[in-house]
Amino acid sequence: MSASNSQAIRLIALLKMMTQTPGTPAYFANALDVDERTIRRYVQQLRDAGFPIVADRATGRLELASDYGVPPIEFTEREALAILVLFHEAGAKLDGALFASLRDAAAKLASTLSPTLLDFVEATRVRVAMKRGAVDASEKRSAEMKNEMEKSNESWARNESAANDGGRDRFFDAIFDACLARRPFEARYQGPVGPTLTTTLHPYAVFYSRAWYVVGYSALHRETRTFKIARFESVEPSDAKFLENLNFSLDSYFGDAWRFIRGSRTHRVVVRFSEKVGTNVAEVRWHKTQRTRVFPDGSAELEFRVAGLTEIIWWILGYGAEAEVVEPPELREMVAEHARRVLERLERPATKRDDDRFDANPWRRR
Repeated sequence: MSASNSQAIRLIALLKMMTQTPGTPAYFANALDVDERTIRRYVQQLRDAGFPIVADRATGRLELASDYGVPPIEFTEREALAILVLFHEAGAKLDGALFASLRDAAAKLASTLSPTLLDFVEATRVRVAMKRGAVDASEKRSAEMKNEMEKSNESWARNESAANDGGRDRFFDAIFDACLARRPFEARYQGPVGPTLTTTLHPYAVFYSRAWYVVGYSALHRETRTFKIARFESVEPSDAKFLENLNFSLDSYFGDAWRFIRGSRTHRVVVRFSEKVGTNVAEVRWHKTQRTRVFPDGSAELEFRVAGLTEIIWWILGYGAEAEVVEPPELREMVAEHARRVLERLERPATKRDDDRFDANPWRRR
């Protein structure tokens, strides 16, 4: 357990103790196995977060103000995990007043959890993540930026599985529970291309990036792979022994991938943007390795270290003629080849499709 997580748990435990009974700093220090100086620091941190902690002048006992109370809330394991994941992924890593309030709210809600439930949340939180996309540094986003982010989603609406019932993947619960319980399962999976495959999957983590995905060791492929949950056709418990990977983490698995498809080579990528879009592009944190230069005319140059070029090329193509790849040469040629193919397609008459596989209303709102 990291030092920051350990401190967070002690803060929550201290707050919970003060909601039950007042006590001196020495009392709380003994209960939490820390010194009194640490307790005073924790108290100040809680006060800074908005908790009205008062000290009795005569006895020195600490307690919450009488007009403050935490309403009784019963959380399920999954609800508690969702709150703490949101706190860790958003409140603990993003700036701004809104996320500061989220941190405070998460701490207040977590103060009502039992020690057993807190232990469960801490043990399982590392297996659930929200993989974030770009972060707009100016807290504004242009219409062009929104359009580009939609185009960069390689699954798009046409790849949505019929198994997606009302926006909820029907096998999510089974996969989520298997991941938390470290339990393998037999699965039939239909990828975007190719035949349906059958494998035994040992799930290590689930994450969200515009759709839910599970990462685990696939017995069929004999390696760790990523699967989109909406594309599973069946999920059944397996009697196989779970193949644990104690060194697994999503951060190391993704590495420097643009999103979550990690290539075998890391490339230095430099892209130059025209003055028409340069300012908007520069305001966004697209990748953790990003370096940005903005020029007086409004144009910009962004540099990244990216593992694999498969994903970043679609982001670049979304800007059309307003983006120019400077490095590496192979990415520059990939973009040029796509541009040539687009031009060739547009120079031909549009192809009319008459496919019986479409129903009477093929356009569906997602």
